[in-house]
Amino acid sequence: MNKKSKKIKVRNTSRVELDYVIELESSPENRKNVFQWSEKKHREIIDNPDTDHLIIEDENGNKIGYAIIAGLQSNNRSIELRRVVIDKKNQGYGTEFLNLIKEYTFEDLRYHKLWLDFFSTNQRVESLYKRNGFKREGKLRDKYFYNNRYITMVVMSILEDEYFKEM
Repeated sequence: MNKKSKKIKVRNTSRVELDYVIELESSPENRKNVFQWSEKKHREIIDNPDTDHLIIEDENGNKIGYAIIAGLQSNNRSIELRRVVIDKKNQGYGTEFLNLIKEYTFEDLRYHKLWLDFFSTNQRVESLYKRNGFKREGKLRDKYFYNNRYITMVVMSILEDEYFKEM
């Protein structure tokens, strides 16, 4: 994937950028809402033809985040936004990224659904997704056992007809 708007550019991650990715996901602010993956796990995502590991840059070319999408070879015409981590929060970068990923999913790929899940404790991100047209599908209670606790996940999605209505 290679897309840009006035505010951001999204491009594929190179292996040499994985130190940045791991540092970003393990920062104190992000680690409570993002599973911590090894460099090996991130390399597997980069090498998998069904996924895109993406770097998000600001208008000046500075790295401001990363994302992972899956389902590029989906027979169900469904993309999963598996992970998005933005370093500089409250500057509109998350909304800008969501606009690009929706455009990519529904206009470029002509897929039917874009979905995601997130830790139920992350209330802030849920309101971001709602503002950007995502609908809550439900919860996966105690889905993961991570860091000695169970984590409930919230599932949200947007369908192609909902995307085209909001345009």
